[in-house]
Amino acid sequence: MVVRISLVVALALAACGTETTSLVPDAEASKGSGSASVNPDAGPPFEAGALIIPMDLSYQATGMFQAYGLIYQLLRQGVHVYWMIDPQKSWHACTTADPCTWDCDVDGSGVKCAYPTASPDFYATTKIVWSDAGTARDTTLGRHGYRGGPFVIDEADHDTALAIIDIWNDQSQWAANPWAKRSVFQVVSVHEATQGFTGTASKTMIAAPTIAVFADGNEPIATGYLRAAGIPQSNGAEFPTAKCTATTCGPSTANPDMLLEEQIMGDLGTCNAPNLDHKNGALFDANGNPKFCQIMSMHWGVNERETVKCAGGNCPATQAECTGQAFTYNGHEVVAEVREFLKYSTHFFAECQAVNAYENTVPNPAWPFLDDDGRDGHFLTTTGTPPLCPAGTCTNANYQCVQNACNGQACCLPKPQTWQNLPGYEVAAQPASNTVKVLRPDVPYNQLDGAFGTTGGSEPAYNLSTYLGTTYKNNRQVTLLTGANGPGDQDLWMSGYLDGCGDIILAPGPDGIPHAPSCGGKISYLGGHQYSTNVPVTSGSQSQGTRLFLNALFEADCVTDAGDNGGGFGDTDGDGVGDGADADPNDPNKCGDSDADGCDDCSTGHLDLINDCGADGGGGTPDGGCCETGSGAGGALALSGLVAALLVRRRRK
Repeated sequence: MVVRISLVVALALAACGTETTSLVPDAEASKGSGSASVNPDAGPPFEAGALIIPMDLSYQATGMFQAYGLIYQLLRQGVHVYWMIDPQKSWHACTTADPCTWDCDVDGSGVKCAYPTASPDFYATTKIVWSDAGTARDTTLGRHGYRGGPFVIDEADHDTALAIIDIWNDQSQWAANPWAKRSVFQVVSVHEATQGFTGTASKTMIAAPTIAVFADGNEPIATGYLRAAGIPQSNGAEFPTAKCTATTCGPSTANPDMLLEEQIMGDLGTCNAPNLDHKNGALFDANGNPKFCQIMSMHWGVNERETVKCAGGNCPATQAECTGQAFTYNGHEVVAEVREFLKYSTHFFAECQAVNAYENTVPNPAWPFLDDDGRDGHFLTTTGTPPLCPAGTCTNANYQCVQNACNGQACCLPKPQTWQNLPGYEVAAQPASNTVKVLRPDVPYNQLDGAFGTTGGSEPAYNLSTYLGTTYKNNRQVTLLTGANGPGDQDLWMSGYLDGCGDIILAPGPDGIPHAPSCGGKISYLGGHQYSTNVPVTSGSQSQGTRLFLNALFEADCVTDAGDNGGGFGDTDGDGVGDGADADPNDPNKCGDSDADGCDDCSTGHLDLINDCGADGGGGTPDGGCCETGSGAGGALALSGLVAALLVRRRRK
């Protein structure tokens, strides 16, 4: 057997040239095998060899954003990742009045953190695998209290994960592994446990999220965050730097995950026969299931939300004058499609004016909107009660007395020139960074290390409307970051289930994964126009806002639910790619070529970006590899697949 394998390898080398590479373990052989059973109340025992991606500033500053891109690729290629968060952790200013009693770097050093942070999520004795500061591999670190919501990969998946990590951090391997290519590059710190340890796994992530970006005119803000992390579109392409047009973005374009307003709206019908199907836009497939795990909107305007067009122009003055013109735009329908999207275990992120545009929408049944109740915003807040104004005046200068507006009585409503319709939120002033309160450091959305740096813009923060008496539909766990007098005053970072259905942290199901089947999706809102992507991330920097955005991508329940599979909401052919992101959801050998190597990602019968070029693909001939096609995958990659098929893989113990 040894002679035969050597002969095959020699022939392969002769045919493909002299290029060589180290063997990459087969992803399927260890996928999920031996992974610790996770109980969020107790945490899994991890053995020596478990890999840790630190998320505190002591060991992850330059590589902070790209750590999320690495997590995306690990999930994309079948490696389960545990998000470790101590449910009892507490936030401290690390001052004399509010000291941090633990050591900031190596335990026992006596050096305390010089910036605000939360108590450690767990302690582990480790060594360096990769360092964003350039420390050599295998350097002993000692015992460290890992903070900021670190990520852990079980020891049983060490070899599979390490192959992916090494490719991600080593540009010399990108030619043979196009999935790792990205315009922005930083090394991500990774540590390896040298002794066993325990901790609480707040989330077991099993699927990479499929991400839609609303091309609302400020989409380069979102794509800038995603490019900083190295997170690609579902087709493997980087998110674009330029703004979208109808020919460059949307389904069947080079940017299928960038969606324009009209694409999200779907068919609106005609002015005398409006279409009130709120699941016929680009967020849904032909069966009415979500095509994505996430959608984000960075700065959609209230003026656009309040626009209706017929046949591309103004609608007739009255519906009676309508002669069958097609509705070509209705801003309220965008809100309705997102509301329907949130009835599944999905996630919606909004920043700055987009928060106002969605949250403060109320249905308008009058012409030309013709809304039904489905076109309702207020995902997290109530509309409040407009004060009556029998004397014809309002005590708030932003409101005007409108006759017969409230059950036949005069009441105070927002003036047309103000952005609010019936506000759950009113725009608040930017709070000073040193006044920001961190209310729930145990929530995955809210993982950060160091002070949060606020930013300005048209909507830097939000107040609940005291004039209307608005409240959060679920007051228990909505505001995560707020100003000195919050919550409800200068709120910065808010999150909750649709219509306040349940607490943001729910009791786990029997498999240890939090379930809320009746609650649907989650919403997160961030005040401020645009955050920084500069690294290294430092305490008090505006880069902390970008980190919160990236947290939200992986907090969604569709990342932890095998049935949702990161946005496909079902995996008909069982290839590991959800139907919504699968180029052929009925063929396990075909799911698309997201890494652009000329080989189908599922040619092995399951998603496998490392070995796809050496596989048959179900048609009797290999899909790629330099020996067959000379494709960009390269002989080294084809050889690794060939040898992996011949050698008996040694299982880690």
